[in-house]
Amino acid sequence: MADHDDKKCAHASCNCPVKDGSKYCSTFCEGEGDTTDIICSCGHPGCSATL
Repeated sequence: MADHDDKKCAHASCNCPVKDGSKYCSTFCEGEGDTTDIICSCGHPGCSATL
């Protein structure tokens, strides 16, 4: 069975999709890495901080 979570940004608070071969949607999320935030601040439309 395929793991569908690999299409979502690896930053736990982020809901953004990633491009094939990428783990994070942006350099912001890559820098935050394993940091657990309540709200992601990557700034992409549709992400948790841009309601």
